[in-house]
Amino acid sequence: MDYWLYLTGENEKQYIEIARHAEAAGLRGVAIADHVAVPVEFESVHPSGGEAPFDHRSSFPDPMTAAAAILASTATLEVMPYVYILPMREPFSVAKQAATIAVLSDDRFRMGVGGGWLFEEIELMGHSLAGRGRRMDEMLEIMRAFWTRESVEFHGEFYDFPPAGMAPRPDEPVPIWVGGKSDAALARAVRQDGWLGMNYEMTEIEDRLDRLAALRAEAPPRDAPFEVFVIPNAEPSPELHAELGERGVTSTMAFAWPAGDPAFDSLSAKQGAIDAFAKTYLGR
Repeated sequence: MDYWLYLTGENEKQYIEIARHAEAAGLRGVAIADHVAVPVEFESVHPSGGEAPFDHRSSFPDPMTAAAAILASTATLEVMPYVYILPMREPFSVAKQAATIAVLSDDRFRMGVGGGWLFEEIELMGHSLAGRGRRMDEMLEIMRAFWTRESVEFHGEFYDFPPAGMAPRPDEPVPIWVGGKSDAALARAVRQDGWLGMNYEMTEIEDRLDRLAALRAEAPPRDAPFEVFVIPNAEPSPELHAELGERGVTSTMAFAWPAGDPAFDSLSAKQGAIDAFAKTYLGR
């Protein structure tokens, strides 16, 4: 089982040192949430089913910029947006940013993407909610094409353009991990490189893993590994994570300290918590 540290909600001035310490402790990577402009009032409901854990005053550093800074300050650590809301963007600048970060970091960037749940923000950014899943599929196809071919032309429902090129291109296509728990999201993940789950009860995890396995069995065989990331709503333990690993889960979140606990405001407290986590789960 690989472990990722969630940085969003923490003091962004500590990001670099937290990331360096996580790398030294043996964690695989760090994850950063994505919001651009949060409406003061919104009715959308967070996928957890409860109240949104933030509002328009909450800090959300740009995940692409933060990823570039963290990757430039580390040597082996991976970074991913968890998750980057594709439907409130267009594919060209996203493909360019991701490719540039990948090239400059020796391919340590992972493109976590999702359809988004804060519908008012997507509309605020000038994009329609209607058909956003199909538009997202076109965006992913376009992005991957730009990463792998000298010139790309596309004629689809949402995007239509003549041959164009984009450089630099990464040595390998940026791995795309797709978030969401609907059947459509799982099918989209199977067409890409991995699935990003959220906080689910164990029964729901079992159900989604079964569905994911069925979809993968129907899909064309692939040479590259397929990543499965999920966070169980259960008391974490090495035994639980080993059980998930047997079901094909490759990564989960390392909750080294309770989110929002003022006892862990200082950098040194977080570093100590990372060390304690690594000792328990990684034998460091």
